[in-house]
Amino acid sequence: MNIKKIANIEESFFDIDEKARVAAIELEFGSPDEIFDNTYVSKIPVLSDDFIAWIGDAFRLVSDKYRIALTVRFDDMGGYTEKELSEIFYKNIDLEFKSRFVENRGKNRIAYGLIAIGIAFFLVMMLVNRLWESDSVWKDIFVYVSDIATTVAFWEAITILVVQQKEKLDYLKNLKSRFASIKFAGKPRSATDV
Repeated sequence: MNIKKIANIEESFFDIDEKARVAAIELEFGSPDEIFDNTYVSKIPVLSDDFIAWIGDAFRLVSDKYRIALTVRFDDMGGYTEKELSEIFYKNIDLEFKSRFVENRGKNRIAYGLIAIGIAFFLVMMLVNRLWESDSVWKDIFVYVSDIATTVAFWEAITILVVQQKEKLDYLKNLKSRFASIKFAGKPRSATDV
């Protein structure tokens, strides 16, 4: 596969303003109810997981050198104005950001706990090696298992703190900074609709 051929493949799918570094992406729905999770009884409608996933997909489909100008079109605005939908959207983005941030903080605590467990196993293994002077199968088994437990704990902690952390921070950064604009609108009427 020729990498140069697909380097700017997103231009085949979306309108891209190279000068402004903005990709225009449109999503179409029947009504705002399709983007809300109606199982929540809340003061402000909660965006559905599917809609949040589509936004995440938009970030993946377009190179991160471009910001996203997102337009969400509806056959029927369902009584909402563009301003109301924009406010709902941004409040939901703040909610998503906060919930991911709190989740990330919880996983970091788990990672630090794994590091502490790894250190404890390592210290116990070193003590057993020093204090247990006779050679025996039980000593070898204990040292072997402690070595594996230490390694697994450290690798899991590193996976959480480095790999997963990078993915989550990229996602959160995209939510907060990659939107050039967001617009909610009804579909334009065609001549046959009049």
